[in-house]
Amino acid sequence: MLAAVALASALATAAAPSAAASAAPMSLAQAIDFAEAHNPQVLVARSQFFSAGATLARDRSAQLPNVQGLASSSMDRQSANYSTLAQFRGLQPQPNFSENTAQVQGSQSIFNLENSLTANESRHAYDQAAQNYRLVKEQTYLNVETAFYTYVQDLQLAALAQSDLQYQQTLYVIADANYRAGLVAGIDRLKAQVQQTSSEESLASSTADAEDARENLAQTIGADPSQTFAVPAAIPAPPMPAIDEHALDKLAMVKRPDVAMAKDALDIAVIDNGLVDAPNRPTVALQGAVGNQTIPTQIATNLLAPPFGCGAPYCSATHFYTIALDSQLLLPLLDWGTRHSAHDSAHVEIDSQTAAYQTAQRQATIDVDQAVRRLLVDDQNLTLATQNAGVAKRAAQIAQVQYKVGQASQVDVTSAEQTYLQAAKQLLDAQVGFALAADRLKLATGTLVD
Repeated sequence: MLAAVALASALATAAAPSAAASAAPMSLAQAIDFAEAHNPQVLVARSQFFSAGATLARDRSAQLPNVQGLASSSMDRQSANYSTLAQFRGLQPQPNFSENTAQVQGSQSIFNLENSLTANESRHAYDQAAQNYRLVKEQTYLNVETAFYTYVQDLQLAALAQSDLQYQQTLYVIADANYRAGLVAGIDRLKAQVQQTSSEESLASSTADAEDARENLAQTIGADPSQTFAVPAAIPAPPMPAIDEHALDKLAMVKRPDVAMAKDALDIAVIDNGLVDAPNRPTVALQGAVGNQTIPTQIATNLLAPPFGCGAPYCSATHFYTIALDSQLLLPLLDWGTRHSAHDSAHVEIDSQTAAYQTAQRQATIDVDQAVRRLLVDDQNLTLATQNAGVAKRAAQIAQVQYKVGQASQVDVTSAEQTYLQAAKQLLDAQVGFALAADRLKLATGTLVD
């Protein structure tokens, strides 16, 4: 298998010559990090998370003191050519008027149930978006890992196909020599030639599959199709985790993003029910402002000296402040069943989200149970597949030697080689299955991504 693995690395380089000059080969960890920054699904979830954060900040600000500065300037100019009737009627148009105001004003909501519930709803929506972002990252992590190990497996299958081709070429040389020596019939040489051709076809197909897997992996992480990857010499076997299903179930209830999202959805449904009556609850708000005001232009009343006017140079900026405490209570006397219908709808939504939350909890338990079962099976399969592959390889080697000395037929040696190839493929499946099963257990408990 070491020779096959070495050949797999060579095939990985040969399979993508156009990528050699591109970015440096990525390891699995680097591919996962790259996917978190470039995968479209992750980017969408990240955008939703930040959008929910902006909404939360906006809704929460309605409960906090708000302070702002205000500067305003107004000017009114009128024509001086007016009718004498204006004087007769006691009207005195102002030909020029301007006023400048600068103030700092603030407000504080002392009690507003609607604002409070809206902010609470936004907080749950923000938590839900955060959990969704984490869930998408976990799913992307597993997708990238699956695609990476699929690529590694296809490379090793291509290496096995190359090894099988060399095996079949050796058999053909032996069959041809035995035929020339009159030890076997011509049909044996023809069979050996057919097996060699079939091995060549298998190698071409396996090489193409490996290249396809590399491009699929690049697409999964959002990289250029020419991106190459640094494959390990062998598929690593993670350590067997401690299996305590009761503890794992409790961990899943706390860590699973989908369970937390279902709980947030239920909380939002309860808040929506409270929002039906919130507009009819009392509201209390405090407002205030401080500033000054000037009138640069001289209007008629400013021409007189104090105390009858404010003529220059007596006029100066006017300072002011305002404080207001507002309270309101709305009592709808007739709403034609609007609130009743809204409560009915909200109660149905609460029932629906309660069922969804319970379903998510049950699904978490099922996922943990199945992940544990699959991990134990894959661990056993890996042990058996490793033993079978070693035995089958030795049997194929012995059959080749026996065929060379005439103690085995061409059918026997071909059968031994096919048995070895099947065992080697099963070993690869078992290695990938166990590696992924360990992370699927982490996914089931919500601990795959911190």
